[in-house]
Amino acid sequence: MAVILDTCGLLSLSGVASRMLTESTLARLRIEDEVYVSAISLFEIAIKHKKGAMPLGVYSPNTLWEAALLQYALTVLPVTDKIFLAAVELPDHHRDPSDRIIIAQSIAHKIDVVTYDEMFAQYGISTIS
Repeated sequence: MAVILDTCGLLSLSGVASRMLTESTLARLRIEDEVYVSAISLFEIAIKHKKGAMPLGVYSPNTLWEAALLQYALTVLPVTDKIFLAAVELPDHHRDPSDRIIIAQSIAHKIDVVTYDEMFAQYGISTIS
């Protein structure tokens, strides 16, 4: 089995979000065969950090990213042309392009998403919070 972290899930796991993952979610992450993080999450973190909307303390976006990949044995899921197209073709329930890409990846790879965003469920995907 596998799961994909949305950006908030990644930030929570890394300890830089105000909302932490539950013990049951952390337990699930420990037993998964693969825990993915979308390449779009680094883009989203870097953009928000550059705008001053996402303070990361002593971390740069890349330092945070690399540390999380290593510490939690995360696998980066690339964003392909087909995923971009699938994200555009999704119903317009969610307006955030980064989240739409993660939703499209979840659907394409048939994997659950670790997220607090209730909008994800409107796409018929399984979420873990």
